[in-house]
Amino acid sequence: MNITCHQNELLKAVGLLTQIISNKPQSRPILANILLESTKDGLTLSATNLEMGLKVNVPLEQSFEDGVILLPAHQLLGILRESPSESIRLEVIERTAIMSGENFQYKLPAYANEEFPDVPELEGSEHRVPTQILQRILKEVSFAMNRDKNRFQLNSLLLCFEGSYLEGVATDQVRLAYSKSLLEDSVEKEEVMILPSKSIPVINTILSDEHEESVQVIKGDSQLTIKFNNGYFIIRLVDAQFPNYRSAFSNFASVPDLMINTQRFSQAMRQMMLLTCENAKNIMMILESGLLTLKVSTPLGEGKTEIKVDYEGEAITLGINPQFVQDFLKEVGSQSIDTIRLKVVGSRKPIIMSPHDDYVYFMSPISS
Repeated sequence: MNITCHQNELLKAVGLLTQIISNKPQSRPILANILLESTKDGLTLSATNLEMGLKVNVPLEQSFEDGVILLPAHQLLGILRESPSESIRLEVIERTAIMSGENFQYKLPAYANEEFPDVPELEGSEHRVPTQILQRILKEVSFAMNRDKNRFQLNSLLLCFEGSYLEGVATDQVRLAYSKSLLEDSVEKEEVMILPSKSIPVINTILSDEHEESVQVIKGDSQLTIKFNNGYFIIRLVDAQFPNYRSAFSNFASVPDLMINTQRFSQAMRQMMLLTCENAKNIMMILESGLLTLKVSTPLGEGKTEIKVDYEGEAITLGINPQFVQDFLKEVGSQSIDTIRLKVVGSRKPIIMSPHDDYVYFMSPISS
């Protein structure tokens, strides 16, 4: 192999691939590497951790000799980050890879590629999804995923093609975020895909860098592939059960909405969070005639703030996690949505927040 390519293009590809590579793959050390294959058509880089696989194509400036090598991923990434050169030359001589540019040169061990696992290209049902729609749905629900790696069934995100809609759902059993968007095409039969949480940052990076208006989503029996402009990402799906989220919405449809200014509600939460601490993170929400009151009482002190609302029902008092509220309000605020709808059902019933019918957030109250 003897090639030259643009430093920025190569850095972007290696940075993406490194996201799926473990720092310490003790069982399969070969998985700590990136496979580079150069031909007259360009340079293809591959990485896998056996649960996810990624291939990215990078254009070449010049190609003097084709070749295939394995290079250590994190060392390669570090070299490219610190490179002052706009152009990188990569030449392999026997078992040594020589990377050079303006005023620098590195020599790295170039490993044989015979035992490196193949990154397959999946066949299955194909869907063309607008890039912005998929990115928005993932962003609107992913914060509600469970962060406990030992609870893998909840440490995931559901995508579902249902009729003419793409739905996204994430939950940690205390809260649930649901988002959907209308697509141009429709499916006759529901198609459910449950993605592991560690795949979501990779997909978000892909979608953020994608210049095409849409990506291709291919669903197999146990895997999902996202094909983008210069590569594809294949993911092993999670075998898990999600709650019946559709019926949850209809159960509370008759509860009236309270209209609240997004910024004011977020400000009120921040005011109360000033007095929360590690051992006392929760605050009280009190809904009574014409008023929504937030209260906090912790070893750091006591606080109270009020928001006027159009409510005439019985008084309701419940405990809430203000950070969970802020997670939702931050996402809504990033979309410049001025007003949200709030449903307070009862002291032991979920709080429901929504800017519109296609984006709904459930949050369980906290027992006092």
